[in-house]
Order: sequence, then structure tokens, then C-alpha cells
Amino acid sequence: MKKMMLSALFPALLAGSGQARIWTSADGSKTFEGDFISCDGKTVTVKRGIREMTFKIELLSEEDQKWAKEEVTRLEAAEANKEIAAEFAESDFGKSLRKLSKLEDGKFVDHEVTEPPKFFLLYFSASW
Repeated sequence: MKKMMLSALFPALLAGSGQARIWTSADGSKTFEGDFISCDGKTVTVKRGIREMTFKIELLSEEDQKWAKEEVTRLEAAEANKEIAAEFAESDFGKSLRKLSKLEDGKFVDHEVTEPPKFFLLYFSASW
């Protein structure tokens, strides 16, 4: 069982964190598989195996050009969110949220928040 689990995990570890996809040339005659690394609007960098290739974005199909530009926007937004989350975690309110209680098996137990929440729920009740 352990060997089977390790053999299933090993390829995932080798794959890394890149965005593997099939890329198509501008004229549609050629394709290749590679991991997206970066795009500056004029060039795209893709990793194939252990080799990184940088080439003009015009060499890719319109669909791939659009995807690469959208991916850069998505990655930039994710990076900005990390910075905002880090600032929140260090704020007084963020620090106060680290130590909470949660209901587990019918009892309240101490709970430490390890990352900032993505959503907040504010409940307010008033009676007259």
C-alpha cells in the first residue's frame, strides 16, 4: 500500500508548480507541451523538461496569447492578495482572530487561525 501511494505521489512531485499545457503555434501547424513560467506582454517563457525557452508572443496562437496574458493578470492579483493578507494578519484585528474557540464533538476547544480568513461573517442582533 505504501509503495503504491509513493509511486502515485512521485510524478506529482516531479511536475512542480508550473501550468502545464499544450501550446499551439500562430499558424496552428505545431504544438508542444510546456509549463508556463512568465509573460511580459512581448515574450513568453515556457519550461519544457529541464530547459526554459523564451520566445515572442506572436509565435503563439491567439488563444495561447490571450491565456498567457490572463495568467499574468491572475498571478499578479494572487501576489497582491498575499501582501494584503500578510498586512491583515499583522493588524490588531488580525492578531485577535488568531486565538479563537471552535465547536468540536460538542465541546468548545481552543483554535489558532493559521492563515487569514477569505470571508467574514458579521452577525449583529439587537432587541428593544
